[in-house]
Amino acid sequence: MQDDSTQSELLNDLRYGSPQAQEEALARLAAVGEAEALDAVIEYLRSQPGSSEAGLEALRVLSSKFMSLDRYGLAEATIPYLESDEWSQRLSATRMLSSHPNELATSALRTLMHEAKQKVVEERRSRFSALRVLAERTLAESILALAACGRMLALRDILDLLEERGVRPLAARALGIIGSETDRDRLEDLAEDDDVRVRDGAQWALALMDERAEMFMRPPDQMMEPPPNRLTPIYWLHRQLFASDDNFIQFLIVRVAIEHLMLDALLGDGRIPTECMITLRRYEGATPPEFRSNNAEVIARWKYYTEGPDLEELETTGPQLPAIPVLPKPGGLPVPRASHITISVPANLPDGEEGLVSFDCVFEPFLGKGWIYRVSQRSGEWEFTLVRRTWSS
Repeated sequence: MQDDSTQSELLNDLRYGSPQAQEEALARLAAVGEAEALDAVIEYLRSQPGSSEAGLEALRVLSSKFMSLDRYGLAEATIPYLESDEWSQRLSATRMLSSHPNELATSALRTLMHEAKQKVVEERRSRFSALRVLAERTLAESILALAACGRMLALRDILDLLEERGVRPLAARALGIIGSETDRDRLEDLAEDDDVRVRDGAQWALALMDERAEMFMRPPDQMMEPPPNRLTPIYWLHRQLFASDDNFIQFLIVRVAIEHLMLDALLGDGRIPTECMITLRRYEGATPPEFRSNNAEVIARWKYYTEGPDLEELETTGPQLPAIPVLPKPGGLPVPRASHITISVPANLPDGEEGLVSFDCVFEPFLGKGWIYRVSQRSGEWEFTLVRRTWSS
């Protein structure tokens, strides 16, 4: 069912609606919510801690996009998920606390780190255990998050981890996060360690400490102004990308393809592709063509670069289709390929009120998904609503 509710209506559902209406509002706010939505989601999760998976996802997306007015409230909304029965929720919460460190989380992260180590040992015999993979990732993230949240309070923990073979590279990085100058000599010794992973971790930590020291030494007139509307710097930079003078095309490329489908989905766990081809196609009729179909005219192409970030418009020659994802054979791995987003729009949509637009995405070999959105114009602004998923690998 199409949901074209305004943010005010969604926030009202979140505060006063039925449990089902609240879950639906959370899912929609994760896609289209602005800064005020983050405040409302924090308030909602603090009132019923750790109870909503949709709430955790909304918090993950919105806290990556906007700066919270209440850093303690954000921590209080996140910490209960560190004790979730679902390790995927523990991992997501740990990553958020790395990005938004708070001393309130120190004790809970220390406990999670020990539980993750124990779970890894328990699952070690299961070679293809998904739970073991989640526990290993959670262990790595919890070490870094503990350093970010605890700072000097976590120093003893991190120094102890330097004696544990499996996590020494992570402990070296964590020392840089803590940033204690008294441990610089220790990091310089680790930068010459026999283990290349430890050396890399120590060099990363020293570079981080140098960068932090340089930032503190900058005069006030060289300090960057904070982005407007409480946007985080990375989202603000992406919203400055230019695709077209046409507001409709600019909306599809920057706000939906890059911001919603790429940043919202992949930024939190560091999977943003370094480069991504974006192809815009035009189709006749009421329903988008199948991804592999030639029944659509390629009208424009761009290449997105993470570095910068930057968006380059490319020459369009002929009806060339993007690479079709190759699904893995049983027991095998997918064929590596470049990342690509293909957008198919109805020919009459820019002149009409609404229409169906498909977005087919391949981000490296392991993530290929397709969606159809209803795109419409309200009060001169373009909006999008998910209609259905079309395929997934």
